[in-house]
Amino acid sequence: MLLYEVKNIIKIIYDKENELLIHDWLHYNPEDNDDLILTVLQRIYDIFLIYPVEKVIVKTDFTIGVFSPSIQEYIRDVQFPRLIADTNLRFVATIKSKDNMKAIGALLWQDQFDEEAEIYLHDVSSEEEARIWLSTISNKLN
Repeated sequence: MLLYEVKNIIKIIYDKENELLIHDWLHYNPEDNDDLILTVLQRIYDIFLIYPVEKVIVKTDFTIGVFSPSIQEYIRDVQFPRLIADTNLRFVATIKSKDNMKAIGALLWQDQFDEEAEIYLHDVSSEEEARIWLSTISNKLN
């Protein structure tokens, strides 16, 4: 079920059957519009509170751009400490392209989880692979 969409920026989908969220990022920095990205990040946080899932798929394989330095600082200092403290998030599967430049934004937030919480991260090349990993790892550890 589509929960939230900002055209050409992000789609957030809730997969009730598998109890997971899917964040499909299309653009990290549209026209240097930090206010819009801050709104999106707040909505992501709100959705995690409404849908207290442990698993998320983050699609970055077709994402363009990178977060601005101020957005990177916000993610590091505000967004992820709140997500770690206030939500049930434990498992993150990131779909990355073969082009490493597109993964720069994903690396930013992955580093935060590596340092701050017991979050299991795994990079994959497709949504199918992400779903299999999330199902396997969450069943194994729960």
